[in-house]
Amino acid sequence: MKKLFDHREVSRLTGISERRIRSWSKQGLTLHQEKRKGALLFDFRGLVAIRTVRDLRSQGVPLGKIKKCVARLKRFLPDLHQPLAEVRINLVKGRLICGRHRKRFTPEGQLLLDFAGEEAKTRSRHSLEAAEALFSQALEDEQAERWDEAKRKYETLLTLLPRHVDALVNLGNIIYLEGKEAEAAAHYFQALRLDPGHAEANYNFANLLADRGDLDKAALFYQRALETDQDFVEAHFNLAVTLEDKGDMAGARRHWERYLELDPQGEWAEYIKKRLD
Repeated sequence: MKKLFDHREVSRLTGISERRIRSWSKQGLTLHQEKRKGALLFDFRGLVAIRTVRDLRSQGVPLGKIKKCVARLKRFLPDLHQPLAEVRINLVKGRLICGRHRKRFTPEGQLLLDFAGEEAKTRSRHSLEAAEALFSQALEDEQAERWDEAKRKYETLLTLLPRHVDALVNLGNIIYLEGKEAEAAAHYFQALRLDPGHAEANYNFANLLADRGDLDKAALFYQRALETDQDFVEAHFNLAVTLEDKGDMAGARRHWERYLELDPQGEWAEYIKKRLD
């Protein structure tokens, strides 16, 4: 049976806010498989498409440019169901370059020929494809709470791609569940060295710091997560709790209110309304 992830799980796994996931789906950048009790359900291809949008946006690619790329790919390759998952898309010298079936081309369909270093590129591509397959399998293991299997897959992935930030963060989360705080912190810190603006790395490191009682630093890293993703609902909630614990009631109120703006029917909405009364 195909595994499906609801938009809340996708948010946790990618560090993208639930509101933004809904918006991207509405704009056709990623397709959800079904809608159940208000929740959007995505398969692995949908999850990969969301990560592709996130990665391109983090490189400064405007959302409009990504939408045009998707529209052109659908015209050029009408058999595509999830273009951003079925076609590899990279930013190269300001241009979006696509890859599929060992061919490189522009979104308009112009084939690109590059014979230099093709063998090395093929090896690199195979490593990348193997790493992405492991990442998808590890996510599925996490979904089923097969933590040991997920951990082994993330560790294997990182031998192929040591700079895979999402794998570092997710592995850190599993290690933290094992009670190995220092080792988890090292993984978060390594992820942040590679990508200081990674929203989920900042968020999870902040959670660790808050659990440790280091509220000043926790607040700082929640704020850094929100600098990258202003609609990160969980970060607003946890930052509000942290600021409240620090005695900053005005700051906490701002983030409680922002949470309600973003997710008025969220699981913490009633709790927040009582706090604001």
